[in-house]
Amino acid sequence: SASRDFMSAFSTVDVDTTPWLSRLAATDANCHLFPNAYSCDIQTVPTLERALTEANQYAGGTFAASVSMVDIAHKLGYHVSWFSNQGHLGAADTPVTIVAEMSDRAEWTLQVINKPQYDEQLLDLLKTVPSDRNNLVVLHFKGSHFNYENRFPPQWRTWGSEGNHDKILNYKNTIRYSDHVLESLFNYAKDHLNMHTFVYMSDHADVPDRHRQPNFGGYRDLRIPLVVWHSVHYAEKRPHRAAALRQNRARYWTNDLLYELMNGLMDADSNHFDEGFSLASVHYSMERSDLTAVSGTIRIDGDNA
Repeated sequence: SASRDFMSAFSTVDVDTTPWLSRLAATDANCHLFPNAYSCDIQTVPTLERALTEANQYAGGTFAASVSMVDIAHKLGYHVSWFSNQGHLGAADTPVTIVAEMSDRAEWTLQVINKPQYDEQLLDLLKTVPSDRNNLVVLHFKGSHFNYENRFPPQWRTWGSEGNHDKILNYKNTIRYSDHVLESLFNYAKDHLNMHTFVYMSDHADVPDRHRQPNFGGYRDLRIPLVVWHSVHYAEKRPHRAAALRQNRARYWTNDLLYELMNGLMDADSNHFDEGFSLASVHYSMERSDLTAVSGTIRIDGDNA
């Protein structure tokens, strides 16, 4: 539920909500921020059913009949670990769990009633990943999902005092805490797991000064962050992919094309992969006028903010 509108690495914000990400983007030429990324839906399930599989708004397909990102990774010989701080079963979780359970290893943090689960717990699980094999690791945050005050530990309340229920302030606190968690995960994977690529995005955005609603309520629901980093070694091994990421940084994108981005990063050769949908390809063909959301009912080029 992170919105790039509240991330200082992407937008003008009155406080620095993403100091680590801003610093990484400024100092590492292999860190690419995509400021024109949008969610394909305003709810988690319809978004991730498409983001994690070859089904998308443009080529069609259904979740049940589609190849998933995990399937492709397995075909390429990756060991897939899926660690989640979200729920396991339920209307908002089960479709994602179906994909997660295809992994070689899938674990969920302990869900304790009335006890907030902080995303830093994912670092403990990441530390159990062996470094002597080819890994694809998926980390699913609670992130900035409401209720915001339960998403960060008390010591990470950067703005506002304890007991402050200001939704905007606390939403900014969630973004700041996520930046800290991302830094911890990134540094561990880089130092201990020989990390070659790192991708971060949110499923959809949130509008903290407005109640959640079931229908499309404006483009603020859709403006999400997308970050892709790769190592120097990755650029040497796959220069065409590194060049494509650099070339496509200003292009428009919806996150039902995450599957294609990951296929490109893994350099997959598959009849279930269209290079024209992948930001990691010089053949990426999607223009702003081509992109839609909410099952094709909302045009991205209608966002004039």
